[in-house]
Amino acid sequence: MMFKRIFTGLVVSLCVLLMLLFSLLFTHAGNQWLWGLTKQQVPGLEGTMVSGQLGQGWQFSELSYEQDSLAFSAREVTIDWQLGKLLDRRFWLRQLVAEDIEVTIRSLPPATDEPPSEPAGPITPPLRIDLDDIRADRVRISLPGQTIAWRSLQLAAHWNDDGMVLTGPNMDGLTLTLTPGDDAAPAGETPAGAARSQLTLPEVVLPFPIRLQGFSLTDSRLIQNGQTRALHALVLELEGQGSELRILKAELDHELAAVTLGGNLTLSGDYPLELALNATLHKPLLDGQLAGQTLALTLSESLQQLKGKLALGGVVEANASLEAQPLDPALPFDIALNWQQLGWPLAEPAWQLKQGKLRLNGELADYRLTLNAEGQGPDLPPLGIKLAANGDLQGARLNPLTLTLPQGEAQVTGALGWSDGIDWQGLLALTEVDPGVFVAGLDGRLNGELDTRFALQGKNWELNVRPDIHGQLRDYPLLLEGEVVLDQALQGSINQLRLVNGNNQLTVNGRITDRWQLDGVLKAPELAVYAPGLFGDLAGDIQVRGELAAPQIQASLKGDRAGFNETQARTINLQANAILGKETSGDVRLNIARIQAGELSFKDIRLTASGDEAAHQLELELDGDRLAAELRLDGSLDQDGWRGRLSRAVLDTPLERWALQRELAMSWREQRFRAEPHCWSSGAASLCFDALTASAKQGQAGVNIRDLDLARLKPFFPNDFAWEATLGGRAELRWQDGVPRLNANISTTPGTFVSGDTRLDYQTLSLTSDVADNRLQSSLAFRSRVLGQLSLDANVADLKGRRALSGNLSIEDLKLDWLTPLLPEVARLQGTLAGQGRLDGTLQAPLLFGEINLTGGEVDTYSDMVKVRDFTTRLDIRGTNATINGQLRVGDGPLNIDGELDWRQLPVSGEIRLKGTELEAGYPGMGRVRVSPDLQIALGEQATVRGQILIPWARIEVKELPESAVSRSKDVIIVQRSGIIPEKAPSLPLDIRIQVRLVEDVRLEAFGLDTRLEGELRIVQRPRRTMRANGEIRLVDGKFRAYGQNLLIQEGSILFSGPLDQPNLKIEAVRNPSSMSDSTITAGVRVSGSAAQPEVEVFSDPEMPQSEQLSYLLRGRGMDGGGETDSNALVQSMLLGAGVGQVGGLVTGVGEALGLQDVTLDTGGSGDSTEVNISAYVLPGLQIGYGVGVFSAIGELRLRYELLPRLYLQATSGLSQAIDLFYRFDF
Repeated sequence: MMFKRIFTGLVVSLCVLLMLLFSLLFTHAGNQWLWGLTKQQVPGLEGTMVSGQLGQGWQFSELSYEQDSLAFSAREVTIDWQLGKLLDRRFWLRQLVAEDIEVTIRSLPPATDEPPSEPAGPITPPLRIDLDDIRADRVRISLPGQTIAWRSLQLAAHWNDDGMVLTGPNMDGLTLTLTPGDDAAPAGETPAGAARSQLTLPEVVLPFPIRLQGFSLTDSRLIQNGQTRALHALVLELEGQGSELRILKAELDHELAAVTLGGNLTLSGDYPLELALNATLHKPLLDGQLAGQTLALTLSESLQQLKGKLALGGVVEANASLEAQPLDPALPFDIALNWQQLGWPLAEPAWQLKQGKLRLNGELADYRLTLNAEGQGPDLPPLGIKLAANGDLQGARLNPLTLTLPQGEAQVTGALGWSDGIDWQGLLALTEVDPGVFVAGLDGRLNGELDTRFALQGKNWELNVRPDIHGQLRDYPLLLEGEVVLDQALQGSINQLRLVNGNNQLTVNGRITDRWQLDGVLKAPELAVYAPGLFGDLAGDIQVRGELAAPQIQASLKGDRAGFNETQARTINLQANAILGKETSGDVRLNIARIQAGELSFKDIRLTASGDEAAHQLELELDGDRLAAELRLDGSLDQDGWRGRLSRAVLDTPLERWALQRELAMSWREQRFRAEPHCWSSGAASLCFDALTASAKQGQAGVNIRDLDLARLKPFFPNDFAWEATLGGRAELRWQDGVPRLNANISTTPGTFVSGDTRLDYQTLSLTSDVADNRLQSSLAFRSRVLGQLSLDANVADLKGRRALSGNLSIEDLKLDWLTPLLPEVARLQGTLAGQGRLDGTLQAPLLFGEINLTGGEVDTYSDMVKVRDFTTRLDIRGTNATINGQLRVGDGPLNIDGELDWRQLPVSGEIRLKGTELEAGYPGMGRVRVSPDLQIALGEQATVRGQILIPWARIEVKELPESAVSRSKDVIIVQRSGIIPEKAPSLPLDIRIQVRLVEDVRLEAFGLDTRLEGELRIVQRPRRTMRANGEIRLVDGKFRAYGQNLLIQEGSILFSGPLDQPNLKIEAVRNPSSMSDSTITAGVRVSGSAAQPEVEVFSDPEMPQSEQLSYLLRGRGMDGGGETDSNALVQSMLLGAGVGQVGGLVTGVGEALGLQDVTLDTGGSGDSTEVNISAYVLPGLQIGYGVGVFSAIGELRLRYELLPRLYLQATSGLSQAIDLFYRFDF
């Protein structure tokens, strides 16, 4: 009974215990009591159990746990599982969700070296495990030096006897932030030459098959040092079983590139692999220069014998191959890279490497590098690059690097070591190198060597350079030799550094320790060596002394007759003494004497600068014929900026003297320049400036012009032209953030143009301009009751963009008379312009629509070359093209002009047609001509002239050639101090093909030649070529006075077949048969050959000795029976003819210098009656002459007065006296 009670009690107790245990474990109340007990037993554990029990899971809120190095908190945690499935050998977690998680790990346990573990054997789970949904949202984990956070994470896993399948994790918004911390302790350094041990790869065996599917990262970021790197997406799928790993899918989308990876990898043995990687680069890399670049990399074989291939496509195209043995301690490798063209920058390459082949092979302890390519750069010519090098872990050797230039070769040999600091020792060898391929105009040939040594140990370095270069530069010998030694403190020595170029030499020698001790000597007597147009000599000494931190530079340079192109100075003297330290100070004096710069000349230019940063002065004095100045500027420089005062300023200009009224204060502070208001005055005129402020972003300026008498412009006008008016106006300029505002208004008072005795008044002349709101508005107005009116309104909209142009042009009865003094050689100009126009288009492509008419045009020249009358023309303008039609008279001949012009593209294209009849023109001292042109002139890149010119009438009368008619020989070279004056271009860029015909009545009288001309020439000129001619000019019915005789031209031709100034002559002139003792005999002169070197010979018919030919030519009879007397007369006649021809011009010049006009020296008569005559006009129409016989000493004085044209009264006094009346007939 007792046992029954005990048993019953035990059963009841057990049931109660089980019921109690069940209520504790499988009821919410029991689980809450257990949760409270757990919080009491575990310090730092907090949270509320919202619901749940052991059989199905729990839900917690505000769950947290904290200890010394760890803190954890979660706003809500939900666990949903089925405990009863354990009875079916299944662990089923349907859901594990945690939200708003904060984890802080204040310190990490120290790392321990653990021996590698042996591969575990296959693992089979004792029961099936299903994790359906594991989520962690809004998580933040703080670790020392880094923070990990993400928005959401989701994962599912299933593990059974067949293996494990992971779905996910899918993570969004992962952010890894690395915060700066203490530098990690340096790892133990491995000596560069230490031997590498054989690498043994561990065998990795997965304990169970695994499949990863759906792994993804989206919108991830890495933040470090304030910079953010974004990973847009990462997707990964793989399978693994045993040691086999298969990458099914790996895709990465980064801000720099998109990458895909696939292949197989075995984690045992030699790790066999077969991997393929493809990438496409995005814009952020290299500022978008590599956008779209593709890379394709394949790896095969194994890590014991690895092979790879790389292909680059897009902006950079190249191919590479790799063979390596990564597990071998020596690491054998062979890398080859080939490309067709590489450049930098990538978008528009300035530096280029073409046809490149690079190979690197060997082992780490013994490798070889070869490179072959063609290079080119912005300042480099095309060059061949060839490199052969070898090295090890301690350094590399160049043997050699060869650069093949268009002219010459450069080789670099040397050794570079890095095992103990940096050490370089090399030699640059130059062979026939032309520096002109690097710097235009610096032609030459350089040979020699440049020995260099450089050593770097920590922060200490030393450089040693020893040049030994020689050759030629600009055709002058060149030598550079010496030695330069420097260290990190810029201490060292310069030993006999010498640069010699021609006769110019610079020598530098000395030492640099804690003090400077350098001396330089410059001797440059031939500055023309260094640049075309530069000339003169320069010499002096330069010394550097003082402490290392404050060197003192003393320089004394003197130049003699130095200059550049048209600017020349007689002497240059520079004296400088400066200390460069924390506070720079010094004294510089520059004196330049006798300067000629184009039309400007100066006696002296003196520039003096002295003082230090706290107080310095600058004085400038110019003493010139047309321009002089005196300036003094005082200033000071401190940490706030610069301040200065222009205390004196006087300018002597062609517009008279201008002086600064009071000192001008100015400053430069905080990147802003400021000048106080100031005025310049000259008599009643003044130029006053507002306060000026200017910086990169904003500024303002203004100026007022008052009472400027335009009579001051007289030095710029012709002598008989003046402008009477007063100029005034104001202009204001402002800018803000690159946006300008301008307002200008300039005008003159009513004025007068004075030309000789003519006064032409005008009432208005003004110019206004306004820039505001990205728009320009301007207008020009001229109004005169005498001269007419002109107005122009021009507007430009959208100044920063299209720059659209609009406006109007109006010309009303604008007279051209006032332009006469401004046009050289124009004695009188008349005409009236009228027209209307409209502006359109843009500033880059302006358009004009309208018409302009010229009426009543007349032109007279001082030289009386042409007289233009009745000049009327019309220009019809249609945007970018126009038509022209006009008529005028040149002399009494009409000329018609018509054509078309087009200026859509420069140069202007179109066609002009000229057609006229007997246009009259002349040249003083040369005669007059009438021409009838019919020409077509085509304009464009190459202007062409086609057509013909008829010359129906001409009278060419040449008494003497002008100086310009005698050209210098082609082998003459003009040299001045600035060098050889280059020949001008042979001609304009014209293509000329015209026909010139001499018809009807063309006569020439020149130097005893009186003849009519007939013939035809075809004149041809190609662009930039010499003008050529083909054809013949015939001398018809001509006479030629030579040897004291009037010779008749039987045959005369001037043949052209080549350059216009190189004709051939074919002329025969005979003595008048009527003056021959025997009319059956012919004697004369034959001229043949080129005009530059004619061949002259005397001939006769029939043939006879030359003495007889000369006798018949000069006396009209032979020498037979004449004896010695006739021979002497013959010789005297010959000498007389030659002498008169030689001195005639001289006598003419002397007579004109004495006030006589038309002085001539000539011969008259024939035979024994031959005489020498000299005559001149003493008054208009009154001529005096004197003649003396050659073979008799009888003189004769003649006085002739012109009563009427061709009617003369002449008084003669000699052996007899007479008064005669002559009338001259012309046939």
